[in-house]
Amino acid sequence: MFSDSQDSVVPVTEVVVSAIFLCLINIGIIVGNLLVLIIVWRTSKLHEPNYFFLCSLSVADLLVGLIYCPLLIVSVVKQSWVFGNLMCHVHAVTVSISLNASLMNLCAISVDRYYFITRPLRYRDIVTRRRTVFSIAFVWVHSVFWAIAPLFGWGEYTYEASTATCKPNWNGEGLVDKSYALCLAVICFLVPVLVMILAYAMIYKTARKQLRNIQIPGGVTNEQSTERNKASRTVLVIIGVFFLCWSVYTAVSLWKLFASLSDLPPRLVRVGLYLAVSNSCLNFYIYAIRDKVFRKGLKRLFVLCQSLREEGTRSNLNPPAKPNSGQSLDHDFPTAGSRQILALQTTV
Repeated sequence: MFSDSQDSVVPVTEVVVSAIFLCLINIGIIVGNLLVLIIVWRTSKLHEPNYFFLCSLSVADLLVGLIYCPLLIVSVVKQSWVFGNLMCHVHAVTVSISLNASLMNLCAISVDRYYFITRPLRYRDIVTRRRTVFSIAFVWVHSVFWAIAPLFGWGEYTYEASTATCKPNWNGEGLVDKSYALCLAVICFLVPVLVMILAYAMIYKTARKQLRNIQIPGGVTNEQSTERNKASRTVLVIIGVFFLCWSVYTAVSLWKLFASLSDLPPRLVRVGLYLAVSNSCLNFYIYAIRDKVFRKGLKRLFVLCQSLREEGTRSNLNPPAKPNSGQSLDHDFPTAGSRQILALQTTV
């Protein structure tokens, strides 16, 4: 049995199940998000702003898989933090950057879909590659700023024994810590959420209008409307899954901002954290199921890997012929002197 901060005990079975679950999730995060980056890179039809934001979202999720999750797994098994104060800050900064970048990327994707649905004729002029790159850069500068602010005295990172993790201290005392936690909740969470809700309210309104215009000659065709709405529904599914996975963690964090952590069951806090971590592996599977172009890119990648593997197998089964160990290579490649003697004998 392992003790946590609440003077209760964490059963060994729960520790083992949690570690196995997090290991599987970690593998899914790394494999899935690397596949997203490779498929978008190799598929020219996916070189669109929507997929660039998806790649940025995958990078944010990869941070969880490469840095956050391995440290979390060890801490869950040990039920203590064994990496020192520096890595505790790295751990907390990583999850803060990943969460902020994920929310801001989803917000940017929602705005992109808003223009795609409501301004289809001007979409290419409004959402240019230059503006997309600028938006992605802003997302990461914004996320890094809020993540490193506690390192410079605004806010605080702390170790939470109930989850065996380092994270922002939502229950910090004093004006500085409270102001940081409140600004983080409002600017980094509430504002992007409101933008997403507003964007999809406008998308829904426009989609209904397009459905009414399908029967009008010269209006939007059924195929065009279906294609646009399906792409937007895919993004809506991603956003919905994100909020579903992060809902418990967010509710716990807000509770700690205004109340005491001791009022919350430790197991609920742990479940909220594990659900939040699992979100980082889901976007690839959503796109693989719902996006036709993405599926084609995935199939081509699998075909390429299979052909490379078969080629390697054939080369192993049929190695190039090697010369006899008892013979000299000179028998096959005569020297210049021997060629001159052969030529002289031929002349005679």
